[in-house]
Amino acid sequence: MTDGGPPTGLPCQSGRGIARNMITPENVAMLVKGDEVYGIGTIERLYAEGWPGMTFVCMSRGYTHDWLVEHGARVELVEGLAAFRDGNSVRAVTTAPLAMRQAKRDARRVHALLSGRGVKIVHTQWKPQQMIAGHMRRLGYKSVWQINNNMKPQRLGGLGGVLSHRFARWGADLLMPASDFIAANWRGCGVRAVTIRNAAPKLFDQLSPVPDAPPTRCLVAGRLQESKGHHTAVEAVIAARERGHDVRLDIFGGPLEENAYADGLRRRIAGAGAEDAITFQGFCTDLRERHQSYHLGLQCRIDPEPCSLWVCETMVDGLPLLASATGGTPELVADGDTGRLYPAGDADALAGLLSELAADPAELARMREAAYRRGQEQFLNTRMLDQTLEAYNSLF
Repeated sequence: MTDGGPPTGLPCQSGRGIARNMITPENVAMLVKGDEVYGIGTIERLYAEGWPGMTFVCMSRGYTHDWLVEHGARVELVEGLAAFRDGNSVRAVTTAPLAMRQAKRDARRVHALLSGRGVKIVHTQWKPQQMIAGHMRRLGYKSVWQINNNMKPQRLGGLGGVLSHRFARWGADLLMPASDFIAANWRGCGVRAVTIRNAAPKLFDQLSPVPDAPPTRCLVAGRLQESKGHHTAVEAVIAARERGHDVRLDIFGGPLEENAYADGLRRRIAGAGAEDAITFQGFCTDLRERHQSYHLGLQCRIDPEPCSLWVCETMVDGLPLLASATGGTPELVADGDTGRLYPAGDADALAGLLSELAADPAELARMREAAYRRGQEQFLNTRMLDQTLEAYNSLF
């Protein structure tokens, strides 16, 4: 599927139909690392906010564990296989046997904890917890893998993909990739996959009027590293300004200190005399609250983005995007409607889009309304939860 509608592989059901099915959040335990902060940690917190009856089994202490406890979630701590080092394919092959033995022990510990609670499904995000869930299949549970990370099937001359598929056949009853881009990596593995895209909670009850322009205010957000593509945004804004358009850019993220990449961006900005137009804002805890004060968001990822949570948030908030056409992003941004897509790393193409839109405030206003409408209709967290519940029930 290419929008936020019915998940691929499942019939569309009404909310009333879901309620009649046998599986509820009380029948599900999510195994989590426990120390996640951003990314998958955000997804786990969305489930906790929407489903207070779900059980969370944390394999370590940390930010997510503490957040779950503070917010009254059903939390159990089973300190065990939270992570293992598999930074490359060779290491993964050599370390996996030991990790699998530990996962088997942890599976028994988790089972002893959950026994008698009516839990029928274990839902996981990370490979170590997927190992535990695989062993729990042998104890009668259904194992659901939610997949938000890209895989390189060509690793080890194609052996990486083969091993990942074998692992899925052993350990999963259902795969829930966050985009069709991710789902393609698992095609042919023998396990049914249902694409369920990420989402965001509603923040604004209505869309505020488009800010006055000029200047055309843009932002880019994310950790300051080359793969996030901040340099593309900087080059594009400099080029648009040289063409006579008053475009401003706020850069959110860090680290700002002891970061060679950030230092390089500063030198480029200073060399162009653009210090007043392009500013570093650092990390920000209320970024979403600021979205509607901008005209455009810039998503400049160089490597493939599986299913960006920030892209989902911008649409829900009504911020149109100029986004690199990588990974699952083209499945989120409706090109020409809620934003524009450009080739990853192509600063000239991005500068052209910025120049075009800076000269067309009516189009900026139209895109803003379209982004907000698409976000409210297709990317609220209630949609993600409903689709996940349908997927659970399809197992029985």
